[in-house]
Amino acid sequence: MIKHILTLVWNKKRSNVLMLLEIFVAFLVLFAVFTFAIYYLRIYQSPLGFNTTESMLISLTMEEEMDSVAQLEMREQLRREIEIFPEVEGASFISGIAPFTGSMWSWSNDDNGFYVWTCIYPTDEQYEEVAELNVVEGRWYNENDLNGKYPAVVVNKMFKDSYFADRPIVDSVIHIGGERKVVGIVDHFKYRDEFEEEQPLSFLQTALHDSDLRNLHVRLQPGTPAEFEQELNNTVARITKRRDFVISTLETDRVRKSRGTWIPLIAGMSICGFLILNVALGLFGVLYYNINKRRAEIGLRRALGASQGEITSQFTLEVFLVAFIAMLLAAILAVQFPLLEVLEIPSNNFYWSILATFILISVVVLACAFTPSRQAAVIHPATALHEE
Repeated sequence: MIKHILTLVWNKKRSNVLMLLEIFVAFLVLFAVFTFAIYYLRIYQSPLGFNTTESMLISLTMEEEMDSVAQLEMREQLRREIEIFPEVEGASFISGIAPFTGSMWSWSNDDNGFYVWTCIYPTDEQYEEVAELNVVEGRWYNENDLNGKYPAVVVNKMFKDSYFADRPIVDSVIHIGGERKVVGIVDHFKYRDEFEEEQPLSFLQTALHDSDLRNLHVRLQPGTPAEFEQELNNTVARITKRRDFVISTLETDRVRKSRGTWIPLIAGMSICGFLILNVALGLFGVLYYNINKRRAEIGLRRALGASQGEITSQFTLEVFLVAFIAMLLAAILAVQFPLLEVLEIPSNNFYWSILATFILISVVVLACAFTPSRQAAVIHPATALHEE
């Protein structure tokens, strides 16, 4: 049976070459889109590590001539008066490296005896509660740590696993822009984008008089009405005596930031759907055309005793064999991407994409081949031979 089908496919190689090219190109396009879709969706599934709902971010602008004492007094008053509102659960100052703003501060050197690279995220001591971080080991820093021998730092689990996987790190002194004492570890923290891979990160405890603390993260009570933003705006303007600050909601910022990835992904998947539809229509057309041209052959085979199942299997396997050859050639080309490390994407994403593309095209080919093949199988031998 297989030898017979191989002979039929080879004898009709000229008519099959267009179908082969169509499936070859479709495989490569689907492979490219699926690779990026799998890569970004796997990142998207990993947790942010903090809560974006019921949260507001106030981006402040400080007077350049303000000294550290004036900045300290202003921040203390601002946080105190904002936390008085019954709608507010808590408020925490963070640096200009705020969630979903696209900003980033990193540090690296080999002062620990080996190369260490980490993102830097300065905050005050209240950020854990306001952002609802999950400390899995140790604790978050507090006001007492400001008077300690070494400045306190909390790192994420990726930092620990990347550089200190073989030994405990809590209560150790390491070099991160100077000697700092690690007091705790949080499990996850992805602050730049939902679709960006998590990086080793260090939360640096920063005193309120530090000029780096330019943003105020406010946690609201569930169900707080939108009108409260006006009260918040008036309070900030009165205390800072400025109107050039910006108030935004973290959830809105998250959606806006992720839209830049969702739109290309949806567009790519739409193109794939249109491509699969064209492949399916092409297969239907080719099979119906072949059936009409080969009615005499079908009638003769039925007259010689071939069953309907054998006729169906023959036409289905013929099409699938052509599709399989096309997919095999395309897969050989596609597998070069992870082997040659053409893109900085983990190789398992390429392999899963190849598998997903192979399964999808196989299902489409078999589904499209079954109906016309079944139609060929029910042709009565006398009718087919009479027409010939």
